[in-house]
Amino acid sequence: MHLPAELDIVDAAARAYPDVPQVACFDTAFHARLPDVARRLPIDGWADEAGVRRYGFHGLSYEYVVSRLGGEALDQAVLAHLGSGASMAAVHGGRSIDTTMGMSPTGGLMMGTRAGDLDPGALVYLMDAKKWGAREVEHFVNHECGLLGVSGTAADMEKLLAKRGQDPQARLAVDLFVY
Repeated sequence: MHLPAELDIVDAAARAYPDVPQVACFDTAFHARLPDVARRLPIDGWADEAGVRRYGFHGLSYEYVVSRLGGEALDQAVLAHLGSGASMAAVHGGRSIDTTMGMSPTGGLMMGTRAGDLDPGALVYLMDAKKWGAREVEHFVNHECGLLGVSGTAADMEKLLAKRGQDPQARLAVDLFVY
């Protein structure tokens, strides 16, 4: 979702400064050595071989925490990256051993505008009922769900906390996120 805009910036920088090297830091690298039992999705082997697997995201954030606290301090820990995008990672000795996000940043925890984990049957139902294709589903789970979708008004937790006393939908969005 973020890569097209980021690649445009890389291209613009390369045109403006052709002799300056560029370095890319991939957000999934922290999770690259997930144990097979955490990496593998419960699907047929051909799909796994094609790269349909758990990649995990927010790795740069987790790597920063590990670098600041040290792997020894994080012998067994659960780290949380909470913001408009949200995830958690189980860490052992400073190394990721599991993560809530899957193949894309739409999986895992409920987020500002992302649904987080949804029953695939719900998506199949919506595709059938709304006559949606892949692009419509992708837009829905990335931009119309999460805190915004439940509250109907905001993807920002601070705004929802301020409104939850008088707005039942804001309260429900906060309650779902916290739960």
